[in-house]
Amino acid sequence: MILDDRKKSILESIIKDYVNTAEPVGSRAIKKKHNLKISAATVRNEMADLEDMGYLEQPHTSAGRIPSELGFRYFVDCMMEKETLCNEEIELLHKVLTENIYEWNEVVQKVGQFISQITRYTSFIIVPSVKFSKFKFLQLMPLSNGEALLLIVTEAGLILHRKIDVPEYIGADDLKIIGEVFSQTFKGKSLNQMSRNDMQTLRNELLNRRQVIDTALEVLDNFLTNSEEQRLIVSGSLNILNEPEFKDIEKLKRMLSILDEDGGLIESIPNDVNDEVNIKIGKENEIDEIKEMSLVFAGYKTSSEMGKIGLIGPVRMEYWKAAGTIESVRAIVEQIIKERF
Repeated sequence: MILDDRKKSILESIIKDYVNTAEPVGSRAIKKKHNLKISAATVRNEMADLEDMGYLEQPHTSAGRIPSELGFRYFVDCMMEKETLCNEEIELLHKVLTENIYEWNEVVQKVGQFISQITRYTSFIIVPSVKFSKFKFLQLMPLSNGEALLLIVTEAGLILHRKIDVPEYIGADDLKIIGEVFSQTFKGKSLNQMSRNDMQTLRNELLNRRQVIDTALEVLDNFLTNSEEQRLIVSGSLNILNEPEFKDIEKLKRMLSILDEDGGLIESIPNDVNDEVNIKIGKENEIDEIKEMSLVFAGYKTSSEMGKIGLIGPVRMEYWKAAGTIESVRAIVEQIIKERF
């Protein structure tokens, strides 16, 4: 149902006030705060119409109104202007993600922390399984005292760096050759497609450097064995304690339970998500534990997989800020992947 401009203005005013205060909003407060050029009685009549349409609700103990989930949905779909990151915030995020960060895992952690701090909601990032990432190259960099730095890079970015022991007779040239042969053997293959025949061929080709090869393969095998199908990274989970909705201990428990790896949050995000910002409000969520909350999320592209990045919070959410932040951050994350990894 299409609303006229006056009803839109009143609905937006109620939403903004309710999001800010968590309290029902009355007609006099709306007129006074937003300097509406109509009488309080007219505001009251318009609010009654919005309630009849299903966009507002009246709590039993209050004369004021609060937005319904349908009201929030209308606002999001028909009225909302996303509030993207300002230049200072964009510069800060670029700085955070490019200084002293070497692994993709570090980027993901920093992104989650940044989003939760900016929005004051709980952020989540769903990282695709590395098992399906395509191998790009392996590099061995000589260190001192019989050690080398092992770097394994996929097309999605650097996934692993470890110090390994090397025999004294293995020099810098040997390490370079090992890296080149390793890269030629596995380049373009997903990590879970690396066959034992490939590994045996590699050992035979570099027989006199076999100890280093075995160590590198052992590190990679251990890494893959302990890698999950998908990973859920949550930041700012304590932010929910600032929301009045979660003063109810049972509601708080439900919220915290879904933030676990197996709590249902991963399953609630569609696999076919793209780079458009999606918003699921309250009962629009399929999983019961999330029906009292809202999700704002989008996909980010790696070379071969799609990860997901988002926020979870109360239905009374600053959707304009949440959606704008996710839109800005996912674009920056993709840029960082392209430039650095």
